[in-house]
Amino acid sequence: VEDLDTKAIWKKYVPEERIIKGNVKDNFWEMGDTGPCGPCTEIHFDRIGGRNCRDLVNADDPMVIEVWNVVFMEFDRQSTGLVSLPAKHVDTGMGLERIASILQDVPSNYDTDGWTPLFAAIQDVTKYAHPYDKSQPNDHDPTVAYRVIADHIRCLTMALADGAMPDSVGRGFVLRRIIRRAIRYGIQFLGAETGFFHQLVDAVVASLGDFYPELKDEKTIIRVKAILKDEEESFAKTWKNGLKHFETAKENAAKEKSTVINGAEAFVLHDRYGFPVDLTTLLAEKEGMTVDLVEFQTEMSKNQVSGGRVAAAKTFIDQHQLEVLKTTNVALTDDSAKYVWEASTGSVVGIYDTKKASFVESTDSTVNDTIGVVLSASNFYAEAGGQIYDTGVIVGAAGTFEVAKVVSLAGYIVHIGKMASGTLSKSETAKLEVNYDRRKPIAANHTATHQLNLALRVALQDEKPDSFMDVNQKGSLVTDDMLRFDFSYNTKLSNEEIARVETLMNEAIKSDLAVHRKIVALEDAKPINGLRMMFGEKYPDPVSVVCVGKPVEELLADPTNVEWRKYSVEFCGGTHLGRLGDAQQTVVISEDALMKGVRRLVLYTRDAAQKAIDAGVAMVKEYTDLIANKDLPIEDKKNALSVLNKRVGDSSIPLLIKNNLRADCDAAAKQLIVEQKQLLAELKVKATAEGKAVGEAMPKEEHFFVEKLVAFGAEREALQAFADGILAVRSDVGVFVIGAADDKALVVAAMSKSLVDKKCSAVDWIKASVGKGGGKPAAAQSGIPAAKVDEVLALAKAAVTKFTV
Repeated sequence: VEDLDTKAIWKKYVPEERIIKGNVKDNFWEMGDTGPCGPCTEIHFDRIGGRNCRDLVNADDPMVIEVWNVVFMEFDRQSTGLVSLPAKHVDTGMGLERIASILQDVPSNYDTDGWTPLFAAIQDVTKYAHPYDKSQPNDHDPTVAYRVIADHIRCLTMALADGAMPDSVGRGFVLRRIIRRAIRYGIQFLGAETGFFHQLVDAVVASLGDFYPELKDEKTIIRVKAILKDEEESFAKTWKNGLKHFETAKENAAKEKSTVINGAEAFVLHDRYGFPVDLTTLLAEKEGMTVDLVEFQTEMSKNQVSGGRVAAAKTFIDQHQLEVLKTTNVALTDDSAKYVWEASTGSVVGIYDTKKASFVESTDSTVNDTIGVVLSASNFYAEAGGQIYDTGVIVGAAGTFEVAKVVSLAGYIVHIGKMASGTLSKSETAKLEVNYDRRKPIAANHTATHQLNLALRVALQDEKPDSFMDVNQKGSLVTDDMLRFDFSYNTKLSNEEIARVETLMNEAIKSDLAVHRKIVALEDAKPINGLRMMFGEKYPDPVSVVCVGKPVEELLADPTNVEWRKYSVEFCGGTHLGRLGDAQQTVVISEDALMKGVRRLVLYTRDAAQKAIDAGVAMVKEYTDLIANKDLPIEDKKNALSVLNKRVGDSSIPLLIKNNLRADCDAAAKQLIVEQKQLLAELKVKATAEGKAVGEAMPKEEHFFVEKLVAFGAEREALQAFADGILAVRSDVGVFVIGAADDKALVVAAMSKSLVDKKCSAVDWIKASVGKGGGKPAAAQSGIPAAKVDEVLALAKAAVTKFTV
């Protein structure tokens, strides 16, 4: 429909020949596939002037640009079409840099004085021979590189200062792509060295700091530089190998007489070498090639991890069936009783049979399929916010339903499970009994998760004034077994840092702080000093505020009080302990890198923590007993240490015990190797001396020594030293000795040079006696079962008759 109202208004101020009718493509603003949208009207400016350029509007002509936009936000784009918004408004905005380019009479935004200092800084850090030249065409590689780097460093400095982090997925991956694109342009077109990019942050601060005071915070800028430097170093490690792979992909395409890099190769570059697909596309374009983006997306889809339990749960009831509840005016479930921790009642308002894929009037224990029960009210916690669901039973007038899982779908709490006995019917009132014995450790782990969030900030941020990292939550999982916590941090936690976190946690638990919850207006809660919020998370209004240690009313009465930073304060709708002391104790079980710049901790509380401690203590005792055992041979002790070390590594004992115990095992193993080498050196000296004594005692007419040696076991170097001792005093003999240890034996044969010259071979001697063996004419060896020692000795003695001396 033509927007005649807007046209009539413009006619009051602008000649009609300058008013152009738009179209849906250019003049209907939408934020995405769904969401608020509406028609718009725009102001365009002709940089040349004095002409009629109607046909150049929205035609990508750099001389005719849009400078102002007014959107009439009156529709909501839904999957089914456009719906009129109940509250309509106007969204307007001006392009600041476009206006500046007009006022300064320059042909491009990049030619304004807002960019000039950045271009100068880029030339300085890259050492490129030529400054930015606005007279060059827009597709001139160095000119493009200057613009890309300047644009990206400005964007990244602001985003990172605001708390965003590069990542391998989602919004964080957009930042990583921008970083790598800028680095690639600098290296490829300006000859920059790795490490140039983070040096440009100061130029952004100088340009924008007066308008954005947060950029002048020294700690913030140190952090931004460190993040970018870390990203540069990481990309440098894969850049060369990635380019080699790209060259291979290009050659493979050429062999197929194709100018297309296939999607599988593009995915390998993305997945293995960290090349965003747009970087691969740019490289391909420079070679006159393209990338199969459809196949690339297929590969991405095949390799993506599924969304997990919650995502799967969202499809438990078909969307159309949920509409049945809505259209029959079934009220959303009241689940406020989940915080009360006692049995409650609710009316059955829906019974969903998965096999029939529809709601039914009743179900019974003969139905083997999974059932979903919706009630008017529930005290069960539905999985959300990283906390696992409750389990328990729903007891009706004539049957019991076992709840195995609970999910929230469009505001309805769905209890998923099967009938244990009897029947359950729609409209009846049922008693809801949550398994609180299971919920107690879940609550302990959830409250401990909040306290951990605080402890990490204290240990890794507040107590380290030189630290540039903001320690923020990136995700969590709370079950009855453990708590898992992901947070932003660039390096592996040391034993001292882990110990400090544990100490802070257990001191807080010992102090038995009370846990307070209050529903608060979002805008009233946000100013609370020390409040921990997930970056990018959307919170409801009003919001549930949970504080460990102080009533929420006190926080709201004086929200900016620095004292509140000492307490855990978070927005959370989960179930928690009444007092932190009920967590009993906590231990860190593992600490790992989840991805670049994100660490993951796993902790146990209550009985799980004690069991882990007990298991750790038992392993420490096993180690000390093993080391104290003086009767165990060194080789056996080394093997036992290796087995114990692996078991410790695979165990779920406290991480500090594990780290220390593994270090002790490694140190002990090294010491045993030193002792073993010492003993072997002494044994070789003894063997050489005994060999010389035997050689000196041999009658001149005897030219072969064949014996079993008891003193040296099956130690090859000692047996060889014995043989060398004989050869040291007799230059005309051959030696054949066997040493045994347990059920194995080793045969060592040696020939003097004079016998080798006469075609006598140690290898032939071994093979004639054992049947196999390896080595050289002067020295050979072979392993045999200890049971065959006498048989082999007899054959060795018989074989000497074939040698000519």
